[in-house]
Amino acid sequence: MRIKDIADALHLSVSTVSKALNGGFDVSPETKEQVLKYAKENGYKSRDERLKVKSIRRLCVLFDNAVDSKSNIFIPLSLAFAEAARVNNFETITRPISDVTPSYEKFMMNNNYDGAFIVGLNYLSPFFKELETTKIPTVLYDNILNGEKVSTITNDNINTIQRLVTLLAKSGHKKIGFIHADKQSFVANERYAGYIIGLMMNNIEYNPDYVFYGSFSEASGFEASEYFAQRDVTAVVCSSDIIAVGFINGIERFHMAVPKDISVTGYDDLEISRYIKPPLTTIRQDLELIGERAYYLLTSLMMNRASQRIVVDGDIIVRSSVSVPRKDNE
Repeated sequence: MRIKDIADALHLSVSTVSKALNGGFDVSPETKEQVLKYAKENGYKSRDERLKVKSIRRLCVLFDNAVDSKSNIFIPLSLAFAEAARVNNFETITRPISDVTPSYEKFMMNNNYDGAFIVGLNYLSPFFKELETTKIPTVLYDNILNGEKVSTITNDNINTIQRLVTLLAKSGHKKIGFIHADKQSFVANERYAGYIIGLMMNNIEYNPDYVFYGSFSEASGFEASEYFAQRDVTAVVCSSDIIAVGFINGIERFHMAVPKDISVTGYDDLEISRYIKPPLTTIRQDLELIGERAYYLLTSLMMNRASQRIVVDGDIIVRSSVSVPRKDNE
């Protein structure tokens, strides 16, 4: 934005705007306040500010601050991304998605960010549609969006959940429940699809009554435990480790134990999954690899290369939360 743009917008002369921006004494306080307010809201930078910023290359990592704080997937992702950026002389700034205002484009330009890595964006995010036409290089984690300047990096959510269902089926489970985390989330819907495909591949009939709709939170898992305690499932596939933790803690209220009475699986392999009792069978994501690759996807976009989608596989980590079903529950 130039001084002339401000002058045209406020119906003032260029000289008046210039004086207001530079602390001139022959401009009324009201006019000065009006000019400074408009300049700030619309991302105007003085020549000195532009020269200073030009020498600093800045990237932004945006995260969903509404997600359960115990679900710390974001931490290793952002650290790996920031380290790859640091080695290549980029500064990385971490911001919550709620900071993005009044629009994605203006937020990025006003803060002089060259590109962004976004973690935790769902379909209802206010700027989701804006990304389809953005000119800002952007990488999304566990999301899909068609945009010339948007690349994505995702887990192989469908395949990994399907493999978990197969693991349960091979252990003798035929009544397998699922905790769906968020109908507006790409990753949650992919994991739900993996659950359905897993049932089909193992000749298990889908039962809609075996699906609980919640959120990516421990509280959701705790609530789901009451729902499944009233049903005849022998195993429950949770959309995340945090959900599984809530479920395991909650199911004890109904005099049920994991895995004696019901088997449970998670997703993410958070540190807590190793120490909860019983230790959780889950899917391990290589978060450091994903964070590093996200950086290289972003710099590729910044060099005007075509957008890409990378899918990263996960490993099943078998622990003590899965066993064969009880004879009277089969």
